[in-house]
Amino acid sequence: MINYPRLCREPLRSRCGQLGKFACLLTLLLATLLHVPALRAQNEAPQAAQNQAQVSPDTQLVRRLQAIRDSLQNKREQVRKLIEEVPKTEESRRHEIGLRIASLQQDINDLSAAFERTALGGLSLQPEDAADQKALDWHEELLQIARPILDSLKKATERPRRIAELQTAIELHAQRLEQASKALDRLSRFDTLQMPPEVKAGLDEVKSSWRKHYDDTKQALQLERTELQYLESQDSRLFENMGGITYDFILGRGLTLLLAMLAGIALWVVLRLLRRSVSHGWRAARGSGQSAQARLLFYGYHLLTSVLVTLAVLSVFYLRGDLLLLSLAIVALVMLALGVWRFLPGYIQEARLLLNAGAARQGERVIYNGMPLRIESLNLYSELRNPELEGRLRLPLAALAGLTSRPEENEPWFPCRPGDYLLLPNGDYAEVLRQTVELVQLRVMGSLVQYDSTAFLQVNARNLSREGFGIAVTFGIDYRHQPEALDLVPERIRTGIENDFAKGGFGDDLQNLVVEFKAAAASSLDYLVYATLDGSAASSYFRIGRLIQQSCVRTCNREGWTIPFAQLTVHRADDEGSNATPQPSAVT
Repeated sequence: MINYPRLCREPLRSRCGQLGKFACLLTLLLATLLHVPALRAQNEAPQAAQNQAQVSPDTQLVRRLQAIRDSLQNKREQVRKLIEEVPKTEESRRHEIGLRIASLQQDINDLSAAFERTALGGLSLQPEDAADQKALDWHEELLQIARPILDSLKKATERPRRIAELQTAIELHAQRLEQASKALDRLSRFDTLQMPPEVKAGLDEVKSSWRKHYDDTKQALQLERTELQYLESQDSRLFENMGGITYDFILGRGLTLLLAMLAGIALWVVLRLLRRSVSHGWRAARGSGQSAQARLLFYGYHLLTSVLVTLAVLSVFYLRGDLLLLSLAIVALVMLALGVWRFLPGYIQEARLLLNAGAARQGERVIYNGMPLRIESLNLYSELRNPELEGRLRLPLAALAGLTSRPEENEPWFPCRPGDYLLLPNGDYAEVLRQTVELVQLRVMGSLVQYDSTAFLQVNARNLSREGFGIAVTFGIDYRHQPEALDLVPERIRTGIENDFAKGGFGDDLQNLVVEFKAAAASSLDYLVYATLDGSAASSYFRIGRLIQQSCVRTCNREGWTIPFAQLTVHRADDEGSNATPQPSAVT
Protein backbone atom coordinates (compact mmCIF):
# COMPACT_ATOMS: atom_id res chain seq x y z
CA MET A 1 0.00 0.00 0.00
CA ILE A 2 1.01 3.60 -0.63
CA ASN A 3 1.22 5.79 2.46
CA TYR A 4 0.74 9.39 1.45
CA PRO A 5 1.75 12.32 3.65
CA ARG A 6 -0.94 13.83 5.76
CA LEU A 7 -0.89 16.98 3.66
CA CYS A 8 -1.91 14.99 0.56
CA ARG A 9 -4.82 13.12 2.13
CA GLU A 10 -7.28 15.98 2.41
CA PRO A 11 -6.92 17.23 -1.22
CA LEU A 12 -7.16 13.66 -2.46
CA ARG A 13 -10.25 13.02 -0.33
CA SER A 14 -11.93 16.18 -1.63
CA ARG A 15 -11.14 15.24 -5.23
CA CYS A 16 -12.56 11.74 -4.71
CA GLY A 17 -15.74 13.28 -3.27
CA GLN A 18 -16.13 15.49 -6.33
CA LEU A 19 -15.52 12.50 -8.59
CA GLY A 20 -18.17 10.51 -6.70
CA LYS A 21 -20.77 13.25 -7.22
CA PHE A 22 -19.88 13.48 -10.89
CA ALA A 23 -20.17 9.70 -11.28
CA CYS A 24 -23.62 9.68 -9.60
CA LEU A 25 -24.94 12.40 -11.91
CA LEU A 26 -23.51 10.59 -14.92
CA THR A 27 -25.15 7.31 -13.83
CA LEU A 28 -28.55 8.97 -13.47
CA LEU A 29 -28.20 10.54 -16.93
CA LEU A 30 -27.28 7.23 -18.58
CA ALA A 31 -30.09 5.38 -16.78
CA THR A 32 -32.61 7.94 -18.02
CA LEU A 33 -31.37 7.69 -21.60
CA LEU A 34 -31.34 3.89 -21.52
CA HIS A 35 -35.01 3.83 -20.49
CA VAL A 36 -36.15 6.09 -23.33
CA PRO A 37 -37.25 3.13 -25.55
CA ALA A 38 -39.18 1.59 -22.67
CA LEU A 39 -40.96 4.86 -21.95
CA ARG A 40 -41.83 5.27 -25.62
CA ALA A 41 -43.25 1.73 -25.75
CA GLN A 42 -45.36 2.49 -22.69
CA ASN A 43 -46.70 5.64 -24.32
CA GLU A 44 -47.63 3.69 -27.47
CA ALA A 45 -49.63 1.05 -25.56
CA PRO A 46 -50.73 2.50 -22.18
CA GLN A 47 -53.94 0.55 -22.02
CA ALA A 48 -52.21 -2.79 -22.56
CA ALA A 49 -49.71 -1.95 -19.84
CA GLN A 50 -52.52 -1.11 -17.39
CA ASN A 51 -54.36 -4.38 -18.16
CA GLN A 52 -51.18 -6.36 -17.71
CA ALA A 53 -50.46 -4.64 -14.42
CA GLN A 54 -53.89 -5.61 -13.08
CA VAL A 55 -53.23 -9.35 -13.65
CA SER A 56 -51.30 -11.17 -10.96
CA PRO A 57 -47.99 -12.90 -11.84
CA ASP A 58 -49.45 -16.38 -11.15
CA THR A 59 -52.35 -15.73 -13.53
CA GLN A 60 -49.90 -14.59 -16.22
CA LEU A 61 -47.83 -17.75 -15.68
CA VAL A 62 -50.92 -19.97 -16.07
CA ARG A 63 -51.86 -18.17 -19.26
CA ARG A 64 -48.40 -18.69 -20.74
CA LEU A 65 -48.53 -22.38 -19.83
CA GLN A 66 -51.98 -22.69 -21.39
CA ALA A 67 -50.76 -21.05 -24.61
CA ILE A 68 -47.80 -23.44 -24.81
CA ARG A 69 -50.09 -26.41 -24.12
CA ASP A 70 -52.53 -25.37 -26.86
CA SER A 71 -49.67 -25.04 -29.32
CA LEU A 72 -48.46 -28.51 -28.34
CA GLN A 73 -51.91 -30.01 -28.99
CA ASN A 74 -52.08 -28.27 -32.34
CA LYS A 75 -48.69 -29.58 -33.43
CA ARG A 76 -49.50 -33.11 -32.32
CA GLU A 77 -52.80 -33.01 -34.21
CA GLN A 78 -50.97 -31.96 -37.35
CA VAL A 79 -48.51 -34.82 -36.96
CA ARG A 80 -51.35 -37.30 -36.51
CA LYS A 81 -53.09 -36.12 -39.67
CA LEU A 82 -49.88 -36.29 -41.69
CA ILE A 83 -49.20 -39.85 -40.50
CA GLU A 84 -52.71 -40.85 -41.57
CA GLU A 85 -52.12 -39.35 -45.01
CA VAL A 86 -48.90 -41.26 -45.65
CA PRO A 87 -50.56 -44.53 -46.86
CA LYS A 88 -52.92 -42.59 -49.12
CA THR A 89 -50.19 -40.42 -50.67
CA GLU A 90 -48.16 -41.10 -53.76
CA GLU A 91 -44.60 -42.29 -53.41
CA SER A 92 -43.19 -39.01 -54.73
CA ARG A 93 -44.81 -36.98 -51.94
CA ARG A 94 -44.00 -39.23 -49.01
CA HIS A 95 -40.53 -37.76 -48.63
CA GLU A 96 -42.00 -34.25 -48.38
CA ILE A 97 -44.50 -35.40 -45.73
CA GLY A 98 -41.69 -37.04 -43.80
CA LEU A 99 -39.76 -33.78 -43.71
CA ARG A 100 -42.83 -31.92 -42.44
CA ILE A 101 -43.38 -34.53 -39.73
CA ALA A 102 -39.72 -34.20 -38.61
CA SER A 103 -40.03 -30.41 -38.44
CA LEU A 104 -43.26 -30.62 -36.42
CA GLN A 105 -41.69 -33.16 -34.08
CA GLN A 106 -38.77 -30.79 -33.44
CA ASP A 107 -41.27 -28.01 -32.65
CA ILE A 108 -43.07 -30.37 -30.24
CA ASN A 109 -39.80 -31.12 -28.43
CA ASP A 110 -38.96 -27.41 -28.18
CA LEU A 111 -42.45 -26.56 -26.85
CA SER A 112 -42.24 -29.38 -24.30
CA ALA A 113 -38.91 -28.03 -23.05
CA ALA A 114 -40.32 -24.49 -22.97
CA PHE A 115 -43.36 -25.69 -20.96
CA GLU A 116 -41.04 -27.34 -18.44
CA ARG A 117 -38.73 -24.30 -18.15
CA THR A 118 -41.69 -21.95 -17.71
CA ALA A 119 -43.24 -24.11 -15.02
CA LEU A 120 -39.93 -24.46 -13.11
CA GLY A 121 -38.90 -20.82 -13.49
CA GLY A 122 -35.88 -21.60 -15.66
CA LEU A 123 -34.58 -24.57 -13.65
CA SER A 124 -33.46 -27.76 -15.38
CA LEU A 125 -34.18 -31.24 -14.07
CA GLN A 126 -31.13 -32.66 -15.83
CA PRO A 127 -27.84 -32.62 -13.86
CA GLU A 128 -24.97 -30.61 -15.28
CA ASP A 129 -22.90 -33.71 -16.03
CA ALA A 130 -25.78 -35.17 -18.03
CA ALA A 131 -26.11 -32.09 -20.22
CA ASP A 132 -25.49 -32.25 -23.89
CA GLN A 133 -21.72 -32.41 -24.36
CA LYS A 134 -21.81 -31.19 -27.90
CA ALA A 135 -18.45 -30.55 -29.52
CA LEU A 136 -17.57 -26.91 -29.99
CA ASP A 137 -17.82 -25.91 -33.62
CA TRP A 138 -15.83 -22.71 -34.16
CA HIS A 139 -17.24 -22.27 -37.63
CA GLU A 140 -20.79 -22.41 -36.33
CA GLU A 141 -20.03 -20.13 -33.36
CA LEU A 142 -18.39 -17.50 -35.55
CA LEU A 143 -21.28 -17.77 -37.98
CA GLN A 144 -23.73 -17.08 -35.17
CA ILE A 145 -21.75 -14.00 -34.15
CA ALA A 146 -21.47 -12.73 -37.72
CA ARG A 147 -25.07 -13.56 -38.65
CA PRO A 148 -26.47 -10.10 -37.60
CA ILE A 149 -23.83 -8.44 -39.75
CA LEU A 150 -24.56 -10.68 -42.73
CA ASP A 151 -28.31 -10.21 -42.30
CA SER A 152 -27.91 -6.45 -42.19
CA LEU A 153 -25.73 -6.47 -45.29
CA LYS A 154 -28.19 -8.76 -47.03
CA LYS A 155 -31.09 -6.51 -46.11
CA ALA A 156 -29.22 -3.38 -47.16
CA THR A 157 -28.39 -4.84 -50.59
CA GLU A 158 -31.67 -6.68 -51.10
CA ARG A 159 -33.34 -4.09 -53.34
CA PRO A 160 -30.28 -3.46 -55.62
CA ARG A 161 -29.72 -7.21 -55.95
CA ARG A 162 -33.38 -7.79 -56.78
CA ILE A 163 -33.31 -5.01 -59.40
CA ALA A 164 -30.24 -6.57 -61.01
CA GLU A 165 -31.93 -10.01 -61.00
CA LEU A 166 -35.09 -8.59 -62.58
CA GLN A 167 -33.15 -6.78 -65.28
CA THR A 168 -31.32 -9.99 -66.17
CA ALA A 169 -34.57 -12.00 -66.15
CA ILE A 170 -36.37 -9.40 -68.30
CA GLU A 171 -33.59 -9.50 -70.87
CA LEU A 172 -33.68 -13.32 -70.96
CA HIS A 173 -37.48 -13.50 -71.20
CA ALA A 174 -37.53 -10.88 -73.94
CA GLN A 175 -35.16 -13.01 -75.99
CA ARG A 176 -37.27 -16.10 -75.36
CA LEU A 177 -40.45 -14.20 -76.27
CA GLU A 178 -38.86 -13.11 -79.54
CA GLN A 179 -37.85 -16.69 -80.33
CA ALA A 180 -41.36 -17.98 -79.50
CA SER A 181 -42.90 -15.30 -81.75
CA LYS A 182 -40.65 -16.31 -84.64
CA ALA A 183 -41.51 -19.98 -84.09
CA LEU A 184 -45.27 -19.26 -84.14
CA ASP A 185 -44.90 -17.20 -87.32
CA ARG A 186 -43.09 -20.07 -88.97
CA LEU A 187 -45.71 -22.62 -87.85
CA SER A 188 -48.56 -20.38 -89.09
CA ARG A 189 -47.40 -20.86 -92.70
CA PHE A 190 -48.46 -24.49 -92.56
CA ASP A 191 -52.12 -23.52 -91.98
CA THR A 192 -52.75 -22.90 -95.73
CA LEU A 193 -51.02 -26.07 -96.91
CA GLN A 194 -52.65 -29.42 -97.64
CA MET A 195 -51.12 -32.21 -95.55
CA PRO A 196 -51.99 -35.61 -94.16
CA PRO A 197 -54.00 -35.69 -90.90
CA GLU A 198 -51.11 -37.25 -89.00
CA VAL A 199 -48.76 -34.40 -89.94
CA LYS A 200 -51.43 -31.80 -89.17
CA ALA A 201 -52.02 -33.34 -85.73
CA GLY A 202 -48.28 -33.26 -84.99
CA LEU A 203 -47.97 -29.63 -86.11
CA ASP A 204 -50.98 -28.70 -83.97
CA GLU A 205 -49.27 -30.20 -80.90
CA VAL A 206 -46.05 -28.31 -81.62
CA LYS A 207 -47.95 -25.09 -82.22
CA SER A 208 -49.97 -25.55 -79.02
CA SER A 209 -46.77 -26.11 -77.03
CA TRP A 210 -45.08 -23.02 -78.43
CA ARG A 211 -48.25 -20.97 -77.91
CA LYS A 212 -48.28 -21.99 -74.23
CA HIS A 213 -44.58 -21.16 -73.99
CA TYR A 214 -45.23 -17.76 -75.60
CA ASP A 215 -48.10 -16.96 -73.23
CA ASP A 216 -46.15 -18.05 -70.11
CA THR A 217 -43.08 -16.04 -71.14
CA LYS A 218 -45.17 -12.97 -71.89
CA GLN A 219 -46.93 -13.21 -68.53
CA ALA A 220 -43.63 -13.64 -66.65
CA LEU A 221 -42.16 -10.70 -68.55
CA GLN A 222 -45.11 -8.48 -67.62
CA LEU A 223 -44.85 -9.47 -63.95
CA GLU A 224 -41.11 -8.79 -63.85
CA ARG A 225 -41.52 -5.41 -65.53
CA THR A 226 -44.25 -4.50 -63.08
CA GLU A 227 -42.05 -5.48 -60.10
CA LEU A 228 -39.07 -3.62 -61.55
CA GLN A 229 -41.19 -0.51 -62.03
CA TYR A 230 -42.37 -0.77 -58.43
CA LEU A 231 -38.83 -1.13 -57.07
CA GLU A 232 -37.55 1.77 -59.13
CA SER A 233 -40.39 3.92 -57.86
CA GLN A 234 -39.14 3.29 -54.31
CA ASP A 235 -36.29 5.75 -54.95
CA SER A 236 -38.68 8.69 -54.93
CA ARG A 237 -40.43 7.32 -51.85
CA LEU A 238 -37.09 6.89 -50.18
CA PHE A 239 -36.45 10.64 -50.39
CA GLU A 240 -40.00 11.33 -49.23
CA ASN A 241 -39.54 9.09 -46.19
CA MET A 242 -36.03 10.35 -45.45
CA GLY A 243 -37.29 12.32 -42.47
CA GLY A 244 -38.92 9.26 -40.95
CA ILE A 245 -35.86 7.14 -41.61
CA THR A 246 -33.64 9.74 -40.02
CA TYR A 247 -35.96 9.98 -37.02
CA ASP A 248 -35.94 6.20 -36.58
CA PHE A 249 -32.15 6.13 -36.85
CA ILE A 250 -31.73 8.90 -34.29
CA LEU A 251 -34.02 7.19 -31.78
CA GLY A 252 -32.64 3.74 -32.62
CA ARG A 253 -29.10 2.98 -33.65
CA GLY A 254 -28.01 6.61 -33.55
CA LEU A 255 -29.08 6.91 -29.92
CA THR A 256 -27.28 3.65 -29.16
CA LEU A 257 -24.05 4.96 -30.66
CA LEU A 258 -24.43 8.24 -28.80
CA LEU A 259 -25.00 6.48 -25.48
CA ALA A 260 -22.01 4.20 -26.10
CA MET A 261 -19.80 7.19 -26.87
CA LEU A 262 -21.04 9.09 -23.81
CA ALA A 263 -20.52 6.07 -21.56
CA GLY A 264 -16.99 5.46 -22.89
CA ILE A 265 -15.92 9.10 -22.74
CA ALA A 266 -17.45 9.68 -19.31
CA LEU A 267 -15.79 6.61 -17.83
CA TRP A 268 -12.47 7.57 -19.42
CA VAL A 269 -12.70 11.11 -17.97
CA VAL A 270 -13.55 9.81 -14.49
CA LEU A 271 -10.68 7.32 -14.52
CA ARG A 272 -8.28 9.94 -15.86
CA LEU A 273 -9.22 12.41 -13.12
CA LEU A 274 -8.81 9.65 -10.55
CA ARG A 275 -5.37 8.78 -11.95
CA ARG A 276 -4.35 12.43 -11.88
CA SER A 277 -5.39 12.72 -8.23
CA VAL A 278 -3.49 9.58 -7.29
CA SER A 279 -0.40 10.64 -9.28
CA HIS A 280 -0.29 13.96 -7.40
CA GLY A 281 -0.27 12.09 -4.12
CA TRP A 282 2.37 9.70 -5.42
CA ARG A 283 4.66 12.53 -6.47
CA ALA A 284 4.22 14.30 -3.16
CA ALA A 285 5.09 11.09 -1.30
CA ARG A 286 7.85 9.65 -3.50
CA GLY A 287 9.17 12.63 -5.45
CA SER A 288 9.16 13.28 -9.18
CA GLY A 289 11.26 10.27 -10.20
CA GLN A 290 9.66 7.45 -12.14
CA SER A 291 10.74 4.05 -10.91
CA ALA A 292 9.97 0.72 -12.56
CA GLN A 293 7.14 0.18 -10.06
CA ALA A 294 5.60 3.55 -10.91
CA ARG A 295 5.82 2.82 -14.64
CA LEU A 296 4.26 -0.61 -14.19
CA LEU A 297 1.36 0.86 -12.21
CA PHE A 298 0.96 3.67 -14.72
CA TYR A 299 0.71 1.46 -17.81
CA GLY A 300 -1.32 -1.15 -15.97
CA TYR A 301 -3.82 1.56 -15.12
CA HIS A 302 -3.94 2.58 -18.78
CA LEU A 303 -4.65 -1.03 -19.77
CA LEU A 304 -7.39 -1.29 -17.12
CA THR A 305 -8.91 1.96 -18.39
CA SER A 306 -9.02 0.62 -21.95
CA VAL A 307 -10.67 -2.61 -20.82
CA LEU A 308 -13.31 -0.82 -18.71
CA VAL A 309 -14.15 1.66 -21.48
CA THR A 310 -14.53 -1.22 -23.95
CA LEU A 311 -16.81 -3.11 -21.55
CA ALA A 312 -18.89 0.05 -21.03
CA VAL A 313 -19.44 0.43 -24.78
CA LEU A 314 -20.32 -3.26 -25.19
CA SER A 315 -22.70 -3.05 -22.22
CA VAL A 316 -24.59 -0.21 -23.87
CA PHE A 317 -24.94 -2.24 -27.08
CA TYR A 318 -26.15 -5.23 -25.05
CA LEU A 319 -28.67 -3.29 -22.97
CA ARG A 320 -30.03 -1.57 -26.06
CA GLY A 321 -30.35 -4.95 -27.80
CA ASP A 322 -28.52 -3.84 -30.96
CA LEU A 323 -27.05 -7.11 -32.20
CA LEU A 324 -25.49 -5.53 -35.28
CA LEU A 325 -23.38 -3.01 -33.34
CA LEU A 326 -22.55 -5.64 -30.74
CA SER A 327 -21.41 -8.08 -33.44
CA LEU A 328 -19.35 -5.41 -35.20
CA ALA A 329 -17.68 -4.49 -31.91
CA ILE A 330 -16.89 -8.13 -31.15
CA VAL A 331 -15.47 -8.70 -34.63
CA ALA A 332 -13.31 -5.57 -34.26
CA LEU A 333 -12.05 -6.79 -30.88
CA VAL A 334 -11.27 -10.24 -32.31
CA MET A 335 -9.31 -8.70 -35.19
CA LEU A 336 -7.47 -6.45 -32.75
CA ALA A 337 -6.63 -9.45 -30.56
CA LEU A 338 -5.30 -11.37 -33.57
CA GLY A 339 -3.16 -8.39 -34.55
CA VAL A 340 -1.82 -8.05 -31.02
CA TRP A 341 -1.00 -11.77 -30.92
CA ARG A 342 0.89 -11.50 -34.21
CA PHE A 343 3.06 -8.64 -32.98
CA LEU A 344 3.28 -9.88 -29.39
CA PRO A 345 7.11 -10.34 -29.33
CA GLY A 346 7.60 -6.75 -30.44
CA TYR A 347 5.07 -5.53 -27.89
CA ILE A 348 6.90 -7.42 -25.13
CA GLN A 349 10.16 -5.76 -26.11
CA GLU A 350 8.50 -2.35 -26.19
CA ALA A 351 6.89 -3.05 -22.82
CA ARG A 352 10.34 -3.70 -21.36
CA LEU A 353 11.48 -0.36 -22.74
CA LEU A 354 8.48 1.39 -21.22
CA LEU A 355 9.29 -0.16 -17.86
CA ASN A 356 12.89 1.11 -18.21
CA ALA A 357 14.16 -2.47 -18.14
CA GLY A 358 15.34 -2.82 -21.74
CA ALA A 359 18.65 -2.25 -23.51
CA ALA A 360 17.94 1.49 -23.87
CA ARG A 361 17.13 3.26 -20.60
CA GLN A 362 16.05 6.75 -19.62
CA GLY A 363 18.78 9.25 -18.72
CA GLU A 364 21.55 7.25 -20.41
CA ARG A 365 23.70 7.96 -23.46
CA VAL A 366 22.88 6.32 -26.79
CA ILE A 367 24.28 6.61 -30.32
CA TYR A 368 21.59 7.19 -32.94
CA ASN A 369 22.67 7.62 -36.59
CA GLY A 370 26.20 8.40 -35.44
CA MET A 371 25.05 11.15 -33.06
CA PRO A 372 25.43 10.86 -29.26
CA LEU A 373 22.09 11.59 -27.59
CA ARG A 374 20.59 11.39 -24.11
CA ILE A 375 17.24 9.60 -23.63
CA GLU A 376 15.16 12.27 -21.92
CA SER A 377 11.91 10.25 -21.67
CA LEU A 378 10.61 6.81 -22.61
CA ASN A 379 7.07 6.73 -23.91
CA LEU A 380 5.13 5.74 -27.00
CA TYR A 381 7.07 8.60 -28.60
CA SER A 382 10.37 8.98 -26.77
CA GLU A 383 12.42 12.17 -26.68
CA LEU A 384 16.19 12.20 -27.27
CA ARG A 385 18.37 15.29 -26.86
CA ASN A 386 22.00 16.34 -27.13
CA PRO A 387 22.78 18.92 -24.44
CA GLU A 388 25.09 20.82 -26.82
CA LEU A 389 22.58 21.03 -29.71
CA GLU A 390 19.34 22.88 -30.25
CA GLY A 391 16.16 20.85 -30.67
CA ARG A 392 15.38 17.26 -29.84
CA LEU A 393 14.37 14.07 -31.62
CA ARG A 394 10.98 12.43 -31.10
CA LEU A 395 11.22 8.74 -31.98
CA PRO A 396 8.64 5.96 -31.86
CA LEU A 397 9.26 3.27 -29.30
CA ALA A 398 10.02 0.73 -32.04
CA ALA A 399 13.03 2.82 -33.15
CA LEU A 400 14.63 2.40 -29.70
CA ALA A 401 14.16 -1.37 -29.70
CA GLY A 402 17.43 -1.94 -31.56
CA LEU A 403 19.52 0.58 -29.58
CA THR A 404 21.71 0.03 -26.54
CA SER A 405 22.46 2.80 -24.08
CA ARG A 406 25.13 3.21 -21.42
CA PRO A 407 25.50 5.44 -18.35
CA GLU A 408 26.86 8.92 -18.89
CA GLU A 409 30.48 9.33 -17.72
CA ASN A 410 31.22 13.08 -17.90
CA GLU A 411 32.28 13.03 -21.54
CA PRO A 412 31.79 15.63 -24.28
CA TRP A 413 28.57 15.51 -26.29
CA PHE A 414 29.77 17.61 -29.24
CA PRO A 415 33.15 19.02 -30.28
CA CYS A 416 32.07 22.68 -30.19
CA ARG A 417 29.51 25.24 -29.03
CA PRO A 418 28.05 28.38 -30.65
CA GLY A 419 30.68 31.14 -30.45
CA ASP A 420 33.67 28.75 -30.62
CA TYR A 421 36.45 29.26 -33.18
CA LEU A 422 37.65 26.31 -35.21
CA LEU A 423 40.58 25.51 -37.44
CA LEU A 424 39.38 23.16 -40.19
CA PRO A 425 41.63 20.47 -41.70
CA ASN A 426 41.97 22.46 -44.94
CA GLY A 427 43.36 25.43 -43.01
CA ASP A 428 40.18 27.51 -42.95
CA TYR A 429 39.44 29.54 -39.84
CA ALA A 430 35.76 29.30 -38.83
CA GLU A 431 33.39 30.64 -36.19
CA VAL A 432 30.47 28.48 -34.98
CA LEU A 433 27.20 30.40 -35.38
CA ARG A 434 24.56 27.79 -34.63
CA GLN A 435 24.31 24.04 -34.15
CA THR A 436 21.18 21.89 -34.04
CA VAL A 437 20.43 18.19 -34.20
CA GLU A 438 20.29 18.53 -38.01
CA LEU A 439 22.97 21.03 -39.07
CA VAL A 440 25.95 23.14 -37.98
CA GLN A 441 26.36 26.69 -39.32
CA LEU A 442 29.87 28.18 -39.59
CA ARG A 443 31.23 31.54 -40.72
CA VAL A 444 34.33 30.99 -42.87
CA MET A 445 36.05 34.11 -44.23
CA GLY A 446 32.80 36.06 -43.91
CA SER A 447 30.67 33.42 -45.69
CA LEU A 448 28.06 31.08 -44.23
CA VAL A 449 28.88 27.36 -44.49
CA GLN A 450 26.57 24.55 -43.35
CA TYR A 451 27.42 20.99 -42.38
CA ASP A 452 25.22 18.07 -41.55
CA SER A 453 25.55 17.50 -37.81
CA THR A 454 26.45 13.83 -38.19
CA ALA A 455 28.94 14.57 -40.99
CA PHE A 456 30.49 17.40 -38.96
CA LEU A 457 31.62 14.87 -36.34
CA GLN A 458 33.86 13.31 -39.00
CA VAL A 459 35.54 16.60 -39.96
CA ASN A 460 37.98 16.48 -36.98
CA ALA A 461 38.24 20.26 -36.72
CA ARG A 462 40.52 21.86 -34.12
CA ASN A 463 38.52 23.71 -31.50
CA LEU A 464 40.59 26.74 -30.47
CA SER A 465 38.10 27.92 -27.84
CA ARG A 466 37.35 24.88 -25.71
CA GLU A 467 40.66 23.84 -24.15
CA GLY A 468 42.92 26.61 -25.43
CA PHE A 469 45.39 26.53 -28.33
CA GLY A 470 49.04 26.86 -29.17
CA ILE A 471 50.95 28.74 -31.88
CA ALA A 472 54.40 27.67 -33.06
CA VAL A 473 56.71 30.15 -34.86
CA THR A 474 60.23 29.53 -36.19
CA PHE A 475 62.57 32.58 -36.22
CA GLY A 476 66.25 32.80 -37.17
CA ILE A 477 69.23 35.16 -36.60
CA ASP A 478 72.63 35.44 -38.28
CA TYR A 479 75.58 33.18 -37.43
CA ARG A 480 77.63 36.14 -36.29
CA HIS A 481 75.67 36.03 -33.02
CA GLN A 482 76.68 32.45 -32.34
CA PRO A 483 78.47 33.12 -29.00
CA GLU A 484 75.32 34.39 -27.36
CA ALA A 485 72.83 32.23 -29.28
CA LEU A 486 72.13 29.69 -26.51
CA ASP A 487 71.73 31.90 -23.46
CA LEU A 488 71.08 35.55 -24.11
CA VAL A 489 69.07 35.37 -27.31
CA PRO A 490 66.25 33.04 -26.02
CA GLU A 491 65.91 35.06 -22.84
CA ARG A 492 65.67 38.42 -24.66
CA ILE A 493 63.18 37.07 -27.21
CA ARG A 494 61.02 35.62 -24.42
CA THR A 495 61.05 38.89 -22.47
CA GLY A 496 60.15 40.87 -25.57
CA ILE A 497 57.22 38.61 -26.45
CA GLU A 498 55.82 38.75 -22.92
CA ASN A 499 56.00 42.56 -22.92
CA ASP A 500 54.35 42.81 -26.32
CA PHE A 501 51.58 40.38 -25.25
CA ALA A 502 50.89 42.50 -22.19
CA LYS A 503 50.71 45.66 -24.30
CA GLY A 504 48.47 43.95 -26.87
CA GLY A 505 45.96 42.83 -24.25
CA PHE A 506 46.88 39.12 -24.29
CA GLY A 507 48.91 39.05 -21.08
CA ASP A 508 46.19 37.29 -19.09
CA ASP A 509 45.48 34.82 -21.92
CA LEU A 510 49.14 33.71 -22.20
CA GLN A 511 49.44 30.44 -20.28
CA ASN A 512 52.90 29.26 -21.32
CA LEU A 513 55.70 30.53 -23.55
CA VAL A 514 58.62 28.43 -24.76
CA VAL A 515 61.62 29.94 -26.64
CA GLU A 516 64.32 27.39 -27.41
CA PHE A 517 67.15 26.97 -29.89
CA LYS A 518 65.84 24.67 -32.59
CA ALA A 519 68.51 24.05 -35.20
CA ALA A 520 71.54 25.47 -36.97
CA ALA A 521 70.16 25.93 -40.43
CA ALA A 522 72.06 26.55 -43.65
CA SER A 523 72.10 30.32 -43.29
CA SER A 524 70.65 31.06 -39.84
CA LEU A 525 70.37 29.99 -36.25
CA ASP A 526 66.70 29.03 -35.84
CA TYR A 527 64.62 29.31 -32.67
CA LEU A 528 61.27 27.71 -31.87
CA VAL A 529 58.75 30.03 -30.24
CA TYR A 530 55.66 28.15 -28.93
CA ALA A 531 52.96 30.10 -27.10
CA THR A 532 49.99 28.44 -25.35
CA LEU A 533 46.97 30.68 -24.82
CA ASP A 534 43.54 30.45 -23.24
CA GLY A 535 40.55 29.69 -25.48
CA SER A 536 39.11 33.15 -24.91
CA ALA A 537 41.76 34.54 -27.28
CA ALA A 538 40.82 32.17 -30.12
CA SER A 539 39.18 34.99 -32.09
CA SER A 540 42.71 36.54 -32.49
CA TYR A 541 44.46 33.38 -33.62
CA PHE A 542 46.18 34.84 -36.70
CA ARG A 543 46.80 38.18 -34.99
CA ILE A 544 48.70 36.43 -32.20
CA GLY A 545 50.90 34.67 -34.76
CA ARG A 546 51.71 37.98 -36.39
CA LEU A 547 52.34 39.54 -32.98
CA ILE A 548 54.99 36.92 -32.19
CA GLN A 549 56.78 37.62 -35.48
CA GLN A 550 56.62 41.37 -34.82
CA SER A 551 57.97 40.93 -31.29
CA CYS A 552 60.91 38.85 -32.56
CA VAL A 553 61.82 41.47 -35.17
CA ARG A 554 61.43 44.26 -32.60
CA THR A 555 63.81 42.45 -30.21
CA CYS A 556 66.40 41.98 -32.98
CA ASN A 557 66.24 45.67 -33.84
CA ARG A 558 66.60 46.62 -30.20
CA GLU A 559 69.56 44.26 -29.61
CA GLY A 560 71.22 44.92 -32.97
CA TRP A 561 70.90 41.35 -34.17
CA THR A 562 71.02 40.68 -37.87
CA ILE A 563 68.23 38.70 -39.51
CA PRO A 564 69.88 36.66 -42.29
CA PHE A 565 68.62 35.92 -45.74
CA ALA A 566 69.08 32.71 -47.66
CA GLN A 567 72.59 32.30 -49.23
CA LEU A 568 74.00 30.05 -51.98
CA THR A 569 77.72 29.07 -51.95
CA VAL A 570 79.33 28.45 -55.37
CA HIS A 571 82.64 26.43 -55.65
CA ARG A 572 85.03 27.09 -58.67
CA ALA A 573 88.21 25.16 -59.71
CA ASP A 574 91.25 26.69 -61.66
CA ASP A 575 93.03 25.06 -64.63
CA GLU A 576 95.96 23.66 -62.52
CA GLY A 577 93.57 21.74 -60.32
CA SER A 578 94.42 23.82 -57.26
CA ASN A 579 91.98 24.07 -54.35
CA ALA A 580 88.96 26.15 -55.18
CA THR A 581 88.15 29.21 -53.16
CA PRO A 582 84.47 29.41 -52.23
CA GLN A 583 82.73 32.58 -53.38
CA PRO A 584 79.46 33.27 -51.53
CA SER A 585 76.65 34.85 -53.45
CA ALA A 586 73.58 36.34 -51.98
CA VAL A 587 70.28 34.95 -53.10
CA THR A 588 67.26 37.03 -52.52
